[in-house]
Parts: sequence; structure tokens; C-alpha cells
Amino acid sequence: MRAGDEITITPTELVAGGAAIARVDGFPIFATNVYPGDVAVVRLLEVKKGFAHADLVRLIEPSAFRRALPCPVANECGGCDWTALQLDKQLEAKQRILTESLRRIGKIDPATLPPIAVHPSPLNYRLRSRLHRDGDKVGFYAMRTNDVVPLPPECEVVGLRTREAPREGETWEVAGKLITEGEMFIDGYHVTTDAFFQVNRHLLATMRRLVSNIAARSAKKDTAIDLYSGVGFFSRPLAEIFGSVTAVEGAEAAHECAKRNVQENVTLVHAPVEWWAERMPRADFVFLDPPRSGARRNVIDAIATQAQEMVCFLACDPVTFARDASRLIASGWRLASLDLLDLFPNTHHVETLASFERA
Repeated sequence: MRAGDEITITPTELVAGGAAIARVDGFPIFATNVYPGDVAVVRLLEVKKGFAHADLVRLIEPSAFRRALPCPVANECGGCDWTALQLDKQLEAKQRILTESLRRIGKIDPATLPPIAVHPSPLNYRLRSRLHRDGDKVGFYAMRTNDVVPLPPECEVVGLRTREAPREGETWEVAGKLITEGEMFIDGYHVTTDAFFQVNRHLLATMRRLVSNIAARSAKKDTAIDLYSGVGFFSRPLAEIFGSVTAVEGAEAAHECAKRNVQENVTLVHAPVEWWAERMPRADFVFLDPPRSGARRNVIDAIATQAQEMVCFLACDPVTFARDASRLIASGWRLASLDLLDLFPNTHHVETLASFERA
């Protein structure tokens, strides 16, 4: 096989990262824009020693899992990559991806996993989106290029209706209105455009409720730590359960927002979590919401030692979560619960909320 070759495949499953995997004479091919059950011609983009990457050229026979495209630019826009897949099949695929990541990366026997509770989301879910401008065109970049694809009114991700022209650079969409700078209140939180905030408008209350329910299981409720605490989205509910909360955030914009969002019993620390972890005190409960790259080893080691009763972990990548979960388990913790939050419908992204108890 060589880059540029066109071959016919029938994928068997979707994998972490969003591609579908097919095997030709045992050789794995990871193809985009195809789904399990498709019979498709794909073009090889890259061929390596143990696998190849490919993209769809044409469908010979579409999978029964496909649906009619709801958006006129679905085949070119990079705002989502699973638009053609039925919504229930998206959720099934995400559950398999999570389980397989824990098995393959974390070396965790799927038979030992707690049941995965799935929390679907309605569409038109994004509170904020980073859009781009090219002349009169405003939208997401096209797949694998920096060409701007105009955002249509039918978009199931943003559902944008206004057509105000953005300024050069970043543009944000908040609850259906374009803005380019400034401050706002989202769900009762003070947020600026340069500070991270959870983007799914429909699952904000669900996320807080789930974390609060996990925190309430801690027998002792004196101290809690919130790592990668952002604008204080989880610090606030934790402060209602624990006597004191220490919230650690390295980004200045988020830290400044948190000053206006949290209660008096929350101590805000503006420092990189990796640095502060070396000084982490003991706490009854530790919550962490790291970036897609996961938590560094020293952070996991500090949590494993200093958390006394429970750890609650919100992860936005199943592969790095599986790696970090295995480290906690190897340090004497037990995976007690798993929730899959579909924060990004129509995309391959998998958000996992997990709780750990001392084994």
C-alpha cells in the first residue's frame, strides 16, 4: 500500500480520535468520514509500518447507521465530524471508545468496570464557539484546511441566527449572539472571552449535580481541593458541601473571574497545578478537570497520596483519562463510578466523569 492508493473498505468500529477502523489482510486502516457498515472507497493519506490513515472518496453502500445530513455543509465543515451518524449510534460508539481505552491503555478489565451512566445532550448546545472570518464568510474552518466554511442556520452545533460581521481574529458566539470581546454572565458565573468555561448549555446543571452527588458521598466534609478550577464552576458547589475549598488555577483570566464567582470559604491559588501539586496538603476530597492532555504524573501521584477519602475526575479525552486512571488504581484507589457526558454531540469527543475511592 502506498499513499495516494484508493482501496475499498468496510469499517467495523469507531475509535478514539473519531476515525473508523477497517482491516485489509489484517493491516489496520483508520479512515475518516466513514462509519461501521459502510462499503466505501477511501484514499490512503499516509502509510506507516503498522497502520495507514485514509479519507473517504465515495460510498459504494452506505451504512444503516447513517442519517440524512441535517446541514448543507456537513461534508466540508470542520465544526463536527460525526454529523452523518445517527445520534444513538454516536452514544454507543462513545461508550465503546471509553471502555476500549480503559482496557487497552489503562489495562483495566472491562468486566470490573462500574456501569457507565450516559447523559445525552440536545443539539444546538454550544454556549461559545471560536469562529473565523474570510471576507463576508463567518464560520468554522473546513476539515484539514484553513478555508472558512460559512455557518448555515441549520447548524446543529451552534444554531447561529444572527449575522453580525465579526472582527479580525477570535469571535465568540454566546447564547446565539456574536461578540468579539468583553465580559458576560453565563449561568450565574462571571466569564470573560479569554477564560475557559464549559460550552454545553444543556448539561451545566447535570454536571454540577453529578459532582455534588459524588462529593456528598465523602464521609468527612472538612476540606476539598479543586484542581484546574477555572472560573470556579465546580468550586462553588463544592463550597456548599465542604468547610473549606482550595481552588488551583494557572490561567490568569480564569483566576480573575473566579474572584467574583466563589464564596468566602474558597481559597483561590493562582499557580500551575503541576507546581502546586508538589506542595499539596491533605484533603478529604479532590476534584480535577485537567486539559485534554490529562494530568501530569506528579499531579496524579500527589492526589493518590494526599486525597484521603475520594477523588472525582472530569476528563475530556478517554485515552489520557485511561492512563491517569490506571496510575490512581495502581496507587491503591478503586474506580467507583463512571458517567459519560455527551458534551459535544455530532463529534467524536468523549467527556468522562469518574469517582475513585480508596481500595
